[in-house]
Amino acid sequence: MRLARFFARVLTALAPALLAAGGVAAQTITDFPVTTSGSGPDGNLWFTEFFVGKIGRITTDGTVTEFPAAGNPQFVVVGSDGNLWFTEQSIDKIGHMTTAGSFGDYPVISANAGLVGIAPGPDDNLWFCEAGAGNVGRITTSGSVTEFPVSGFPLQIAAGPDGNLWYGEFEGGAIGRITTSGQTHDFPTGVPNSQPQGITAGPGGVLWFTDTGANQIGRITTSGAVTEYPIPTPDANLLGIAPGPDGNLWFAEAAANKIGRITPKGVVTEFPVPTGNSAPVALVAGPDGNVWFTEVEGNKIGRITLSSLAADLATVDAHAPTGTNSNVNGVLEPGETVEVSPAWHNTLAGAQGVTGTAATLTGPAGPTYTINDAAASYGSVAGGATADCHDATGDCYRITISGARPVAHWDAILTETLNGGTTTWARTIHVGNSFADVPTTYPFYGYIENLFHSGATGGCGGGLYCPTGTVTRAQMAVFLLKGKHGTDYLPPACAGVFADVPCPSQFADWIEEFATEGITAGCGGGDYCPSQPVTRAQMAVFLLKAEHGAAYTPPGCGGMFGDVPCPSPFADWVEQLAAEGVTAGCGGNYCPNDPNIRGQMAVFLVKIFSFQLYGA
Repeated sequence: MRLARFFARVLTALAPALLAAGGVAAQTITDFPVTTSGSGPDGNLWFTEFFVGKIGRITTDGTVTEFPAAGNPQFVVVGSDGNLWFTEQSIDKIGHMTTAGSFGDYPVISANAGLVGIAPGPDDNLWFCEAGAGNVGRITTSGSVTEFPVSGFPLQIAAGPDGNLWYGEFEGGAIGRITTSGQTHDFPTGVPNSQPQGITAGPGGVLWFTDTGANQIGRITTSGAVTEYPIPTPDANLLGIAPGPDGNLWFAEAAANKIGRITPKGVVTEFPVPTGNSAPVALVAGPDGNVWFTEVEGNKIGRITLSSLAADLATVDAHAPTGTNSNVNGVLEPGETVEVSPAWHNTLAGAQGVTGTAATLTGPAGPTYTINDAAASYGSVAGGATADCHDATGDCYRITISGARPVAHWDAILTETLNGGTTTWARTIHVGNSFADVPTTYPFYGYIENLFHSGATGGCGGGLYCPTGTVTRAQMAVFLLKGKHGTDYLPPACAGVFADVPCPSQFADWIEEFATEGITAGCGGGDYCPSQPVTRAQMAVFLLKAEHGAAYTPPGCGGMFGDVPCPSPFADWVEQLAAEGVTAGCGGNYCPNDPNIRGQMAVFLVKIFSFQLYGA
């Protein structure tokens, strides 16, 4: 009964022959009926037809061709051999087909396997889920099958950026990981009613999944840190999820009859499917730069047309044109009139003219939000190029935000429409002067505002940042883990690893996870020395291991700094930190034994993790 209920909801899947990069904003949804209508050009988008035992192909102009298969095909992908591979649920076989329609299949080992998701692996094999048998399977392109027992009713599977396979455990409330040699590990989501289902690799080296039971979209790092984001529509029945050509994740809400989009920062937008009760299930980025999806009840293939413009970074208060009173420090302060210069990338092959309008500027109640100049021009942007309005034409937006600070972390939202409304985008505008003890003239002011905006720090209390305070080894664990995993990250509970770090205590969870990830082994003798300040030399090791992984070894030193002998214990690390542009030293030297202060810490973290104050 578990499988019957599941398959009544998840019936088809869609796979691309190609992937493409492109736009940012959903414009229109078009439905194409699934009816045989001739043989169009080969190799566009492929899907399964569960009830009738066929594999379908649809071209980007909507022409559908069907090929007979067997065994109620479930999910379909492209293998390393260039053929299509799919699970045949009702006959316990894995099918394969050429793009010309030549068909064959191979039996799996377990009976009543309940074949569901399938994905190409980094080892050039195909990996699949056997929900009924409780296995993850592997099949070579010559048909040799191996099965590995796993937990929690696995449904869908995806290759991760770490060279492993990852799958949702629908009845285990966890995400599973399996190596190509068959070693498994479970990562519980820690979310009530969790039922992970669809899963995909996404931008930033993390995986994203649909949590059907919790009605949330989840993100998991390759170290197992989970963050989940709620969906506005209740009981949406979240199913498939896929990366879009716009750098966002797109997912299907079968019961809500919607397609959802979530940005890497967790902002969710929903788009209704025009055909009523159509039940979207699976999605993929098409070769035309749009998102395509299956509609199991509507018996259609849907297409979401995306914009031909992709948002890039913006600069704020970087220039002082006429009509501003800018201090040109790259941060908007209350009462300041500044230029806002967004950048946009043209995803088309040919040039297109781009103009913009600042439609709204909003923020927390109390202050005044004024658009002083609502028009911007980006000129003619060449195909594949990126342009900002300041460098292109000098015609950019001007805004003023004034009034008493309404909240500690003050952000406004500037909504921009392009080319008469074909694309709409909302940009977050951070308002500075966040800390009473960090004036705009302080050397690290911009970095501190950036770090605060990222969520990696909330200051030191009482509206202060304490920029000259030293950073302790305990605080360092929090800073780096938040920078590495995201500001919503919370580490697992402590177990009592270090003798001088009581468990539980304020920093114990963070310190032990810091050690678990191999960034530190403590300070010797089974201790961590949580209250000791972090020196600039130690900081180099911490930062580079957090950035590159515990196994990272920097290149050999060359003798860059006069006060860091080469060779010496920290020389390789210090020089690599400088080579990556994270530090320039301290006036010709590096000052390796100086304690790291909180102001410097902001610079290091912003640079090593590439935080953006005014991102896309």
